[in-house]
Amino acid sequence: MEGTQHSDFVQILSWIAVFLLSTSYWFQIWKIHIHKEVRDLSMIYHVFLALGFGILAYTAWVEDSLIFLVKQIATTIPVCVIIAQIIIHKEDRWHDDDDPYCTKCNSELELIWNHCPFCGTEKSEEQQQSQYQAILKNNNK
Repeated sequence: MEGTQHSDFVQILSWIAVFLLSTSYWFQIWKIHIHKEVRDLSMIYHVFLALGFGILAYTAWVEDSLIFLVKQIATTIPVCVIIAQIIIHKEDRWHDDDDPYCTKCNSELELIWNHCPFCGTEKSEEQQQSQYQAILKNNNK
């Protein structure tokens, strides 16, 4: 490729990357919005992402780089939304009728869990059998 064509191609790829990166965060936001479930998300991870993206947005602005400024803003905003969702939904739990409950602390367990994440109790043999049947049923849908 000639210099100008190569530069145009790289510019297009850069804008595609900006779109893909920011879209991936919006998919996470939509998933949280639907399920109201944030217990698997790390607050500190997202705070560090937001701070890092914010600092890089400032440096992109100082260096007068439009594409990196847009990229940093396009990723900082959804990360900040995810932080807000973690705060808002930290007590919410996704419910599935097939999920068993811990025999010790009565917390809802995911089908694939063998131990309660809240108290450490192992699922009973009966719960493990019903877990296996529920997984088979879900896979046959």
